[in-house]
Amino acid sequence: MRTLLFALLLPGMTSLALAEYHQVEKPKAGEGEMLVSEPGRAELTRMTVLTARVERIDTETRTLTLETPDARMVEYTAGDEVRNFDQIEVGDMVEATVFNALRLELVNDDGKSKPEGQEAMARAPEGDKPGAAVGVSVSFMTEVVRVDRAANVISLKGPEGNVVEFDVQNPAQFDVVKVGDAVRATYTEAVAVEVRSAE
Repeated sequence: MRTLLFALLLPGMTSLALAEYHQVEKPKAGEGEMLVSEPGRAELTRMTVLTARVERIDTETRTLTLETPDARMVEYTAGDEVRNFDQIEVGDMVEATVFNALRLELVNDDGKSKPEGQEAMARAPEGDKPGAAVGVSVSFMTEVVRVDRAANVISLKGPEGNVVEFDVQNPAQFDVVKVGDAVRATYTEAVAVEVRSAE
């Protein structure tokens, strides 16, 4: 979903991150997903949870080597915004929860709407184990450029002219959506990271 969405976004749009992340091997993740679809509106939400154990700590580079439950190793370099890095110890557990949501809705629009965004961040108090939450929400207008009932597809054109194809989950969408319609797309992403002492 994220790849499709960012094909529609304005180039250069900032995506928030807690810190630089170097992935040695892709960790497995537990995921939960929910789709809501009704005529003129659709929303997909997804939550992914990653857990790992701290195996090594490089205090000079602020890099953690983490082991995932399936014994894969990943490296995570914490930026200055990650407070209390010195509280992390080998054996601690790191849990990252990522929430993504994409909402599409038909709207009456005069073509003058501009992309809007909001950002928020919270960090652990001084002296606690590191933890942080960061989120971004971006809303922008798209235009319906293709409605293909036979292929079960509706295509949207983003602000920079990029076209993205969406599989239609609810056939009733074809009764209300037509070429030329304005669709507001709102993408929300939130990431929360928590470090817990080994038990």
